[in-house]
Formats: sequence, C-alpha cells, structure tokens
Amino acid sequence: MSRFRYLVAITLLLAGTAGSAMAQDQSILRPVADLDARLGTMPFEIIKAEKARGVEQDVALKSQVRFADGVELRVKLRPAVEGGAKFNNEPRYELAAYLLQRAFLDEPNYVVPPTALRALPVGQLKPFAPDIVATFPEAGDVVVVVQYWLNKMTGPKEIWDPARFASDAAYAQHMADLNVLTYLINHGDSNAGNVLISTDAGNPRVFAVDNGVAFNSEESDRGNAWHRLLVPRVPKRTLDRLRALDDQRLEALLGVVATWELRDGHWRPLPGHARVDGASGVRHGEGVVQLGLTKHEIDNVAKRLRKLLSLVDRGKIGLF
Repeated sequence: MSRFRYLVAITLLLAGTAGSAMAQDQSILRPVADLDARLGTMPFEIIKAEKARGVEQDVALKSQVRFADGVELRVKLRPAVEGGAKFNNEPRYELAAYLLQRAFLDEPNYVVPPTALRALPVGQLKPFAPDIVATFPEAGDVVVVVQYWLNKMTGPKEIWDPARFASDAAYAQHMADLNVLTYLINHGDSNAGNVLISTDAGNPRVFAVDNGVAFNSEESDRGNAWHRLLVPRVPKRTLDRLRALDDQRLEALLGVVATWELRDGHWRPLPGHARVDGASGVRHGEGVVQLGLTKHEIDNVAKRLRKLLSLVDRGKIGLF
C-alpha cells in the first residue's frame, strides 16, 4: 500500500471512530469543554431565531448561530430583563444550576445542558427580539443565557415512572441524578417543557433545561414536584462527591457566577473577580457588574444538601 493510500485509510478510520464515539450520546453531539468555550466566549452571529415554544410571551429564542470558525449550532438564547432579575427570568440561577451539577456529576451524567452567560450588543438581538433593551444603563448590552439545544429529546407531561426506575438501571441513574440537582436548587417550575428525556431508549438521559424558577424564587403556578425528593435511591458515587461540598466550596462555586467590567462602552467578561459587596444577587461595583447567588441562597443549598445526606445516613434514601 502506498504511503498516500495508507494515510487516507488511517484518516477515514479515525473519522469513523470519532463519529461512532460521538454518536454514542444523541443528546449532546460535541465535547462539553468545546461547547463551554463556544457558548461562553467565542464570537458568533445569529443566523435565525424564533420563539422557543412558539408562544408570543416567551422571551427565549430557539436560535441557529454560526461561530467564528464556521461551526454552526442550535442554542437557546434567553435575554435578561432590564436590571438583570425578574421572576422566571434569573440568568444567575440558570448558570448556578449548571455549575452546581458539574461539582458532583461527570460529563456523561450531566442533567443541565452546557450553559453560559454572555453580554451581547442589543443590536445583535434586535432583529429577532424588537422589544429588547439593555440590561444595565451604562452600556448598550443585554445579558443573555446561552444554552446548548439538546438533540432527540421529548418532554412528556409526566417523566417520573417508579416502575421503570425499579427495572431500568440507566433510567434510574439519570433520574436520580436529575432529582438530586432539582432538590438541591429547589426547582419550582415542573411543567413538561422544562424537564426532558432522550428518545434513545438505550441511554435515557434526562435534563432540566429551564432552571430560572429555583433557589430563592417564587414558585410557578405550573407545578413544583421536582423540588422534592421523588426517587427512593441515589447513586453512591453521586453521594460521595456531594459529601465534599462544604459551605466554603459552595460559596466558591455559586457566590460569583459572572462578572463584567465596563470597557470601550461594553460589558467585557472579568473572570476570577472577587465577590462584590452587597446582599443582592445582582451586584454593582466601580465599573463592574456581577451576578451570583446570595449568602441566603447558598445557605439554603447547603441546608438541603445536609438533609439529603442525613436521609441517606439514616436509611431513608437508599444507594445503588
């Protein structure tokens, strides 16, 4: 075999192997690290966008975006309101839920899709959301939740099936991990479109895709079943990692989820910035704005975590 034909054969073999590995999970088609980088910082243009659920009052946009390197993805874009916080539109809650699950779940078991916060120019979103306004008055930018749009998912009215939990190990694992997360964040909006399950029966992953009514939010009038522990057992590996989440670690994870500094007339990301003084979840400093959970909200997460661990230690919740 010539060197050229050998290299072609190896290239095709590697491409086929990579394709097979990628196809093993139909829900998320790219590595999470790649998605985190794209959603968090890589410039993109919006090719098209429409109301995510097809109803006029929905502010979330199902969008097709093209990144600077030519890669296209479907994402959900959810602009914040003026001031950065409102019932059922809390960008900081969306990112906090994603960051919290990463502390005790591995990538194949994530129950929140890759999620980021961006400050985008209002003009970039105006063609698709004419009524949009700047989130903070100092710059013409809007804070936007950018979330990966999952593939091959469905949103049944009732996703919890105790009989299937008892007989389907994969379903039980994913449901238990989901329920642990929704319990810890006090998820208060359990309508069908917010909790999805994969159509792949062999890998029935489940996801909470809308976590804006959580933590210290008022409850939605559309159901709050997922703020309780519904599952009778949880994975031991999940509990082992949760035991490492003390109050200090929770503060480091959730106290600051995003900081921007005002530079050249725009809000630019400022990673690693210390907590800005203030009791609110939207905090303003000199030339900076910051989102994060309040100390009260973090304390509530810690309290629910301690209760979960106590239930396991007392045998009220089993392990598998």
